[in-house]
Amino acid sequence: MNPEHQRTLLSKSFLNTSTEYSKESLIDTERLKWKSYLFKPSHSDQIRLSLTEYVYNLVQDENRSLFHLTTTYKPYQDRTYTKSDIDLFFTNFYLKYLLPRILNTRNYTRPSKRSIQPITFTFTDEHLQSFHGDRLHHHSILCVHPDTLSFFESLPEDNPIPTNTPYTQKICTSHIRPCEPMTLLYSSKMYDRYPDFLSFPDKLDREHH
Repeated sequence: MNPEHQRTLLSKSFLNTSTEYSKESLIDTERLKWKSYLFKPSHSDQIRLSLTEYVYNLVQDENRSLFHLTTTYKPYQDRTYTKSDIDLFFTNFYLKYLLPRILNTRNYTRPSKRSIQPITFTFTDEHLQSFHGDRLHHHSILCVHPDTLSFFESLPEDNPIPTNTPYTQKICTSHIRPCEPMTLLYSSKMYDRYPDFLSFPDKLDREHH
């Protein structure tokens, strides 16, 4: 091996090692920040931390962008919503209204479209008082693919979702904004009470995240 080629290989090796070390140092710093937010992480908090790290890695490795979507729901006159009620509202809205608009097609299960879908986690939360519709509502973290980022950047922050379509008429208010991975910890703050969160495009195996 000639000296010049050897120097090139050593330089590349050093850069790769330095990059890996920098990435590890960065995520260690982030982990400390996330844990400090939780104060004394419990077993369920470990799941929340794993999900936070998962979306962090999507940002770092796939260049995805994060958005925090809050959706509240119009109350029934005769009864209070259950979690299954609002999960159905959100699923219908997400699959039948939002995804077709993001991807410009209803055939969003095709491999070419599936790969650029947002990776979304939707958690149930409670209002202390029902100022904005029903007490139960959702916080969603959307991990947005670069190919669909312009759609999200074009949305207004306040009430980006119209409430007069068949799949959005149950929504009372909505709000969307860019966010950081740690926002998932806020969004999932009621995880102990409502551990069965929604995820798209696939239901995640919680034991592996």
